[in-house]
Amino acid sequence: MLRLASPRLLGRQDWVLMRSRRLKSARAFLYCNVDLTPPVYIDKRKDSNMDASTKIDATGPLSLRSAALIAGIGLLVMAFSAPFAHFYFMGQSVVPDNPAATVENFQTNGTPYLIGALLLFITYVMDVIVAWALYWYLRPGQRALAQLVAWARLVYTALAFMGLWAIISAYDLAVDGSISNTVASTVLQTEVLVQISTAKTMESIALFFFGVHLWLLSVLIWRSAHVPRWIAIVVGLAGCSYVILFVAKYFAPDLELGWVLLLALGELVFMIWLLAIGWRKQTL
Repeated sequence: MLRLASPRLLGRQDWVLMRSRRLKSARAFLYCNVDLTPPVYIDKRKDSNMDASTKIDATGPLSLRSAALIAGIGLLVMAFSAPFAHFYFMGQSVVPDNPAATVENFQTNGTPYLIGALLLFITYVMDVIVAWALYWYLRPGQRALAQLVAWARLVYTALAFMGLWAIISAYDLAVDGSISNTVASTVLQTEVLVQISTAKTMESIALFFFGVHLWLLSVLIWRSAHVPRWIAIVVGLAGCSYVILFVAKYFAPDLELGWVLLLALGELVFMIWLLAIGWRKQTL
């Protein structure tokens, strides 16, 4: 058994010297080799089971994957509802530059027109949902810009809803208006035409703000870490096309800009990417 040295086994002077050396060694060990900084604890709970889409923003209601799916599906719904509303259902009732025929169509068979209005309502509701989903999808690292993009789309949607109100008002005037004589009929046709013109004007202004929204969205995508930059270029060109069409409508109405409509399909490209690739991404 190992015994400690004591003054009985060692001389008094040797024992004091050995003890002082041990104290110096202990002090040197404490001050030089011991890290006195408080320990840092890392919470690794559930870290191994969380994918990147959940880690991006733990405080948000949507994961990266869920936001991509919601935005993509919303854009897909709008890709069908808006064209069918304008060109198929409402096209059956509204006769350009002929308010008398338009009023007659409303009075005899207004069902296609109402279906078109319902599809537009669904389209604008989807716009709100898409604005919310894209905000959470592109929010990481650039919250302020993501909020600006979302608000720009909501401004467009509010203007579009105002145009939809004018569309419904035109139908109500035609159905509920009194046509007892020629003068009243002419006045009614004029009022219906004014409402339809108001709806088109509001839609045109709304599309201008939609173009601004797409341009801001392209900047947000360009700065994003999980969307390729070529998507930003395509979306940016789409935004510029809407602005060009708005300016040309009022300042150069005779200018042929049919080719610009092809650029307006940029958001559809983004939709396809979200549904095909975006929702599958596991890492940033």
